[in-house]
Amino acid sequence: MSFRAPSHLTNPLRRFARRLVEAGTPEVAAPLPLPESLAGEPWFSVGKAVEGLGGERVDGWCLEEWPGLALRARFSACWRDPQGRLWNVLPGGGAIAFLPDPKRRYEGVPLPEQFHALERDELLEDYLWLCRELARNPLDDEQREVREGMRQRLESWLELGGRGDKPCPCNSGKRYRGCCSKRVREN
Repeated sequence: MSFRAPSHLTNPLRRFARRLVEAGTPEVAAPLPLPESLAGEPWFSVGKAVEGLGGERVDGWCLEEWPGLALRARFSACWRDPQGRLWNVLPGGGAIAFLPDPKRRYEGVPLPEQFHALERDELLEDYLWLCRELARNPLDDEQREVREGMRQRLESWLELGGRGDKPCPCNSGKRYRGCCSKRVREN
């Protein structure tokens, strides 16, 4: 399951938004895929929309949830039409929760994703730590491969209902927090 667009704007999502942007309020950007839009290129796609249809580019955070586990924010862009409506112009994109950030503007250097755990659990915290590490730190190919493998394994365990206080999925017989959790941050 992992991260996806939220079905509605929950209180934890609103609090996370206020942490990202002071007095920030998430908006829903409706889908409007344009023919000249490119997947994974929000600034190019929004630039094409502004160029052809007017309006403005709005930089901010695309908010996603992993129901019951965590929230994620990815820096992105949406198009605001001349009537003030917000649109997600990326191909294949649906409606998204978008948090405009008037203090930040994309200038060619991507901002790292932001995460927030909805509960305290060693397995979840290790997973989010690996996500942050992979996004922020320059790693050599071997380190990146090892950490990406760990991240994928932890994600699978979380999807299967794994928890830090349950037996470790490696079948050692120990609880996760006393077994594989120790190895995650050592590599």
